[in-house]
Amino acid sequence: MRLELFFEESPVFTTRDLKEFLKKNEAKSLENYSVLLNYHVKRGRVLKICRGLYAVVPLNQKAEQFAPDSFLIAGKRTEDAILAYHTAQEFNGNTYSLFSTRTFLTMKSVHPLVFREIEYIPTHPSQNLLRSDNYFLLTEQVDIKGINVLITSRERTFADMLDRPNLCGGIEEVWRSLKMTEYLNTENLLKYLRALDNSTTSAKVGFFLQRHPKITNNDRPLLRELKKMIPVSPHYFDRSRLERARLVKDWNLVIPEYILNERWEEQ
Repeated sequence: MRLELFFEESPVFTTRDLKEFLKKNEAKSLENYSVLLNYHVKRGRVLKICRGLYAVVPLNQKAEQFAPDSFLIAGKRTEDAILAYHTAQEFNGNTYSLFSTRTFLTMKSVHPLVFREIEYIPTHPSQNLLRSDNYFLLTEQVDIKGINVLITSRERTFADMLDRPNLCGGIEEVWRSLKMTEYLNTENLLKYLRALDNSTTSAKVGFFLQRHPKITNNDRPLLRELKKMIPVSPHYFDRSRLERARLVKDWNLVIPEYILNERWEEQ
């Protein structure tokens, strides 16, 4: 019965979670936890996702047909996992497209995983964040089916998507998704960009917000601060598209015309 309580409270769990529960409850089966797991996997109560990660199958469903919550799987993939980039934006319901991928930050070395036709993509944070011990900067906890999972904040997600659009489906998806942003805390945004310490990304953020002033209620002091953080020489907004681009001096960015005109069909 105690194990059923664990199953009710842990729809997705790691072997470490199970061992901690058994230890806390002074269970005699602690040393044989793998036997216990295999038993429940065979009877269809537990579904193995990958090594060390499992999901509890609802009593009224079959294991082979059950699809666990994909955001929860990503958030439990490693001990330090943080839902990020397009995945964080999608969790909050602000993406132009829905993806069959889940991207999460981690400092662990784990391989990408495909489960139930969804790909789980680990990525390391920038070295600047690690050097300044800011891995968890501007992250927050969200409750997914009773389990706390870490996710990047609205401001960090906004900057990260412009920083690495390749993790978000490309610049068109990033642009269309970020236009849905209703509000940003400018202090938090500046705090994160200073920690990220990437002049090109700061310029991208400034350019985007200048083009979409409603997001920050036309915060001109913010734009002035961002202009102090731009590259000293021209940098490319999108290095994969170097043709038909022009320099925007305000931000020292060489920007392709398809972005300036938001004419995505011309790509």
